[in-house]
Amino acid sequence: MSEWREVRFNDVIDLNPRVKLEKGIDYPFIGIADINEGNFYVEEGQQIKFTGQSGSKFHSGDTLFSRITPCLENRKIAQSVLKSKDKGFGSTELLVFRAKKGKTDPNFVNYLAQTDIIVLPAINSMSGASGRQRADSNYIKKLKINIPNLSTQKKIVSVLSAYDKLIENNKRRIEILEKVAEEIYKEWFVRMRFPGYENAKFDRGIPEGWKVSKLGSLVNISSSKRVYSSDYVETGIPFYRSKEVIQLSNGEIISDMLYISNEKYREFKEKFGVPQKNDILLTSVGTIGVPMLVRNNNPFYFKDGNLTWIQSRSNASLANYLYYWIKSGVGQQQILASTIGTSQSALTIENLKRVKVIIPDDTVLSMLNNLFSDIIENISNLTTQSQNLIRQRDLLLPKLMNGTIKVK
Repeated sequence: MSEWREVRFNDVIDLNPRVKLEKGIDYPFIGIADINEGNFYVEEGQQIKFTGQSGSKFHSGDTLFSRITPCLENRKIAQSVLKSKDKGFGSTELLVFRAKKGKTDPNFVNYLAQTDIIVLPAINSMSGASGRQRADSNYIKKLKINIPNLSTQKKIVSVLSAYDKLIENNKRRIEILEKVAEEIYKEWFVRMRFPGYENAKFDRGIPEGWKVSKLGSLVNISSSKRVYSSDYVETGIPFYRSKEVIQLSNGEIISDMLYISNEKYREFKEKFGVPQKNDILLTSVGTIGVPMLVRNNNPFYFKDGNLTWIQSRSNASLANYLYYWIKSGVGQQQILASTIGTSQSALTIENLKRVKVIIPDDTVLSMLNNLFSDIIENISNLTTQSQNLIRQRDLLLPKLMNGTIKVK
């Protein structure tokens, strides 16, 4: 390992380097909430006028490192990708890592920041009131780390970025497929240009043969058997909360997965049933109305209360239609109008059952299902590919970054 050497963090990486922003100018803004655990990159989400407010300031390509608990433990760490301007600002709870020219590669710094080499010492340096502890930037600056020469850094980046490019490509393809499906839904059921619409007769605003039904009369709607923290195990059957459903709906990577034992899963399956292919999970507390269509029968369980279980009764045509109805503007409007609560909104099972939905006739549903089934299968395959790529990358990452695996 002659090309590797021990150095101080601050000798090869700038922490919170100076960035000059002009007051009154709009710049890209990135908050901690914009950084998704498991994603190594974060794109600008919005532009905000800079008025001199405190916070992190960075250039595109800098790595943003959450310093506050529990964001640091959850590894909200990502390289900034700015498009509208080459610099921006963000949350006060973000540290900025920048590669030093001639000593470190920006992408290498990003990968290094994801590893225990940096994260664990940063966690150990935390101080402050319980629940609001922050990593000590001065402690991080003094860390001793082993890094290779710049040429080897670039080779390591080349290996890891090959995975990330494939993952990103799959994500873009999934986004395109989702947009295609959503556009088909709008064309057929919002603009009412479904196959045969030219000859359709309308009665009270909907085609003859179609009907308006309460959701509760179409599907079974329920929650789950309560799972306690004492039921969690290190490995077993995945356990979904709103967090995981939202991540999946955004094509993101599920991080910090919880598990229950195979025995507990079998108990719930026998006594209460478990989600099956073509069922839908719907977020019902806080962030309401995000659906997840179950695309296969791979086992998992879900959190009671914050997720509602919509059982399609094995009707794929209806399930596909309802999934995209929920995602549509009409569906979202009706669901959000049915919530209760002021400080924190919630969607009750009884209110959801009363939501009214326009249901097309069987012929139109069947034609829609033929289109959507192919799209959904492709999305499922791409998602599986990405998850496998992520596992492989994450297995390689620490070994490449500590020199266990050498690159040529």
